[in-house]
Amino acid sequence: SKDTLARALEAAGARFWPRSWCLPDVGLAEIAGEVFAPDGPPATLIVKPAAGTHGKGIGLARSAEDLEGAVSRLMDQQAIVQEYIDRPLLLDGCKWDARVYALVVPSMRELFTGGDGSGGGGGGGLAVLLAKEGLVRVCVDAYQPPGPRNLHRTMMHLTNYSISKLSERYVHNEDPGDASRGCKRTLSAVLKRLEVSAGLPAAELWGALGALARGTIDAMSGPLKAAAFEASTWEAAAPAEGAGSFAGLVRRRFGSCFHLVGLDVLLDEEGRPWLLEANSNPSLSLEEVRPLAGVSSRSEMNQLFVEVKRERRESAAAAGGAAATTGARRAASSSSTRRWPKRPAPALFSRIP
Repeated sequence: SKDTLARALEAAGARFWPRSWCLPDVGLAEIAGEVFAPDGPPATLIVKPAAGTHGKGIGLARSAEDLEGAVSRLMDQQAIVQEYIDRPLLLDGCKWDARVYALVVPSMRELFTGGDGSGGGGGGGLAVLLAKEGLVRVCVDAYQPPGPRNLHRTMMHLTNYSISKLSERYVHNEDPGDASRGCKRTLSAVLKRLEVSAGLPAAELWGALGALARGTIDAMSGPLKAAAFEASTWEAAAPAEGAGSFAGLVRRRFGSCFHLVGLDVLLDEEGRPWLLEANSNPSLSLEEVRPLAGVSSRSEMNQLFVEVKRERRESAAAAGGAAATTGARRAASSSSTRRWPKRPAPALFSRIP
C-alpha cells in the first residue's frame, strides 16, 4: 500500500521521494503547522488514499483548511500527505509522468543460499531489472502552478489515464515513435525528444531511473519479505492448507518468485526524477478509444466504455472469486518445475547494478 511504501522510503532517507506523512500516524495540525507556517513560502500538498487507485480520492491543499477538507472527503482516513512537485518539466505546456517497469527477481546469492529469503547484499537478496521501454502519460489540460482557483482541476494536475480518457480533449497516439502528440507516448521517444529540446541526455535519464528503481526495491525489500513470510498475509488465500503452512511454503520457494512493479516517476524542471508511487499490480491491459456510432461526444463515449468495463469486472469477480483462490493454492503448492525456453527471449529488461 502507499503508506507502507512511504514509511519504507522515509526510513531509508530516499532523496527521490517527496517529503511525506502517513495518516493517521501524524495529525493534520502537525502537518499544517510544519508546511503552512505563516512566515514560510507558499506550499502545496497532495492527499492520496492509502489504498486508492485510478486517481480516485486525490486532492490538493494550499492551506490547513484545504488539507482538512481533502481528508474529510476520503472514504478511509488512512492516507498519504505529500509535498506536491509544483515545478514539473512540461511537454507541450502540459504536466506528464512516466510509468517505468521494474522486474524484481532473487539475486544469484539468494538462489545459492537456499532461496528462503535470507540472502544478503543490496536489496535484501533481490535483483532489479529495468524494462527498456516505458509509458509517458500526459495531462489533457495545460499546466498552471497550483492556486486557489485550479486545485480542483484534476485533468491539469493528475496524469492518470483513467481520468484523461474521459475528456473530449483526449488524443490517442498510434505511432510509438511520435513524442509530439497524444496523451500516451512511449518513454524512449520522449527521452529522445528531451535530449534535443531540453538538453537532457537520454542515457543519463535512464541511469537516474535505474538508480531510483534500485533504491525503491532496496527500501521495500524488508517490508516485502516480512509480509510474504507472515502467516496473517495468507489467511484469505489459503484457508484449507492453513496460513502458517502456506507462509512456510512461500519462504521455502522464495528463490523461485518474481514480481513486476510499476513505478510512476515525475521529472521536475531541472530534470531530476521524483518517485510519486509504486504499483505492485500495474495494469498491462491495452485500450484504444475510438468513435462509437450514436454517441454525441468523446467524453460520453468514454463514460460508456468505463461503465461496461466496471460491469464486466464485477461479473467476473462474482463468478470467479472461488476459482481464482483455488487456482492460486494449486499453483503455489505445485511441485512441477518450469523450464526456460530453448530460444533466447528478446532483451526487454536491463539489469540494474
